[in-house]
Amino acid sequence: MHLLIDIGNSTIVVAIADQDGQIVHTWRFKTRKEETVTYFRYELKQGLRKYGVTPDDVESVTVSSVVPEVDDDVAQAVGDLTGIVPHFFGIDDAQGLITIDIESPSQLGKDRLADALGAVACYGAPAIVIDFGTATTIGVVDENKVFKGGLIIPGVKTSLNALSQRASQLPVIRIEKPKHLVGRNTLECMQSGIFYGTVAMIDGLLDSVLQTVSGRVHIVATGGMAKDFVPQSRHQMVLDRYLLLKGLFKATHSV
Repeated sequence: MHLLIDIGNSTIVVAIADQDGQIVHTWRFKTRKEETVTYFRYELKQGLRKYGVTPDDVESVTVSSVVPEVDDDVAQAVGDLTGIVPHFFGIDDAQGLITIDIESPSQLGKDRLADALGAVACYGAPAIVIDFGTATTIGVVDENKVFKGGLIIPGVKTSLNALSQRASQLPVIRIEKPKHLVGRNTLECMQSGIFYGTVAMIDGLLDSVLQTVSGRVHIVATGGMAKDFVPQSRHQMVLDRYLLLKGLFKATHSV
């Protein structure tokens, strides 16, 4: 078994993959910068215990992180539980799989890189990847498997939370498709704005981005909110909630 860990701004997702890279089990817990190694060790141990995985079953551990403040604690927690020093995924792991053609490649988020690798490895190039996370990101890989860059947008929940916090009369709401496009009350107005606004934004951006890419483009969506918006888009796209994790495996276990 192989352990794949995605440290995101809001949550940490842990996956157990088999020898072929198939994701067998996953679990998640909150990313807490203020916590100590004890917290991360406990959460990892609970997941392994839940799925009946012993330390001897774990052959390798790969980590993608965009929260460097917790990297050392996670690494120590992994070592305490498995005796393995985890490999932290980086740009060098992309060599031979895709080429990175952007200014300051060192600033490219590991999550965006893993998404791009997963898309190319699993679906082919050219590819556009949309990740609905704390930030909504769009990554573009051309027909020659060259990562050309993309867009970073405030995430759906991030935008909604900012709106509720700055406007005292607007409540915190659940993000879901409303009954009416034109809201009949404050709740529906907010739901419609955030829901259909996101759909329109993604479709509009895709219209523009597709003009910059040649060939039959694979559009792949991932991230926690993707399932809510993919069915509403007028663009055909694949929903793959494990895309980042698959990218991690492909990059670090390719022959």
